[in-house]
Amino acid sequence: MIQFNLLPHREALRKFKHDQFNAALVLSVLLGGISAFAIYGLLSSSIDAQMDNIALLEKEIKRYEAQIVEIKDLKAQIDALLARQRAVEDIQADRNSPVRLLSEIANNLPQGVALTKLAQKDQELTLEGTAQTNENLSQFLDNLGKSGGWFAKPELQVSEVQNFNPAGKATIKSYKFSVKAVFLRAQSASPAYAASKPLPTGIPKV
Repeated sequence: MIQFNLLPHREALRKFKHDQFNAALVLSVLLGGISAFAIYGLLSSSIDAQMDNIALLEKEIKRYEAQIVEIKDLKAQIDALLARQRAVEDIQADRNSPVRLLSEIANNLPQGVALTKLAQKDQELTLEGTAQTNENLSQFLDNLGKSGGWFAKPELQVSEVQNFNPAGKATIKSYKFSVKAVFLRAQSASPAYAASKPLPTGIPKV
């Protein structure tokens, strides 16, 4: 005897597959949501940690900036104290400067050289005079340029030959010159040289 299955098995199978698809879809959405939430949590935690690090760095930077300002203020105070010290030393050195200048020029003036003019502007000197020979003039420049002396950078500006005939006697040739040099302060000159060249008697030392 032939039997027929009249139940809608195709529709039931289709419904079963549809339910499976929906269930898989819901499960995928749930897993995706959970994964997204977990990733968001990790990122948020990482961002919070970075923000804490940035806040700590900013705090340290501000602390170091405050220390830098203090150091700058301290350096400015030290510079001001050093400037005052140099000013006092310069004043003390300048007290004997004119006497020291004349004494040193006399010590370095060789035979045959005579000065006719001495001018000083700050530490720069202009010396004018006459020399009997070129050798006398060269010796004068060499004396001024001695290492460790009180004079620095001696430079010959003018050297002119001049002839004169005193009282009808034979013509004498001499050299008219102009020399520039720098007269050093006491603390700038060589200590050994300064110690070996005391001031003239009766002039107080500083």
